[in-house]
Formats: sequence, C-alpha cells, structure tokens
Amino acid sequence: MKISAVARTNVVTCSPDTPIREVAEIMIKKNIGSVIVVDPAKPTGPIGIVGERDVVKAFAAGLDPSTPASEIMSKLLVTIDADAHVAEALLLMREANIRRLVVTKGGELYGVIALKDIVYDIPLLKIIADYFTKEKI
Repeated sequence: MKISAVARTNVVTCSPDTPIREVAEIMIKKNIGSVIVVDPAKPTGPIGIVGERDVVKAFAAGLDPSTPASEIMSKLLVTIDADAHVAEALLLMREANIRRLVVTKGGELYGVIALKDIVYDIPLLKIIADYFTKEKI
C-alpha cells in the first residue's frame, strides 16, 4: 500500500517567523501533533517541523511565547515519497526514532504521515503481506 493512500494531505503549515504561541494555538485548534514549517518564498518547500514535544520543551525551558518557530523546529526533516510503501515508512520512523514523516511528491510538500495513521487505519498483517507480495512480483 502506497503512502499516498493514507497520508494526510491537508497539511497545516507556518512560516519560520510564526510565534510558538501561535503554533501551539494552531495545534490545539486543529487537533494536530505537528505543523510543517515552510519557506515563505516557496510554500511547497518544507524546511522544518514543529511537533508537540518541541512546543512543550520550549515552554518548559521558559522561552518567550513570541519566539519564532524557526528557533524550536526540527531542522533535520525526514521525508518519504508519496509513492513509497507504507512498510518503508514504518522502517524509516523506527530508524530515525520519530513518529511523523513529511511526505513529498516530486520534491514538493504532499502531506504528512504519522505512526498513528498507519497503526490505527491499516491492519499490520495487510501491510506486511502487501510489502512482501510486491517484492516477489
């Protein structure tokens, strides 16, 4: 099963200068766990991700709520192509010790896939069977 079948394509983004207070408010309002930081000159070009843990760490460290997202975002962005297999996403998440991947298509922002999207929406045995069936063909 391809990532494009389960990725969330209604991606919520912000600019690097968005205050972390606003990022936190967006996460609460939209009930999401991360916001993709994009280059203002290229809105389809992801440059980082701010996750709920990043926001918690920032506030616990006493950072000013007006601190820009660029100060707390994870700059090491782990991406996967929309045409990749879901099992590849699971392996990549495990290797990188992360819960979310930015999904790209043709180098452009396509969506986000979270571990919970895979675990809750797709039976694990189907993922494994699809992956190994694909390999044999």
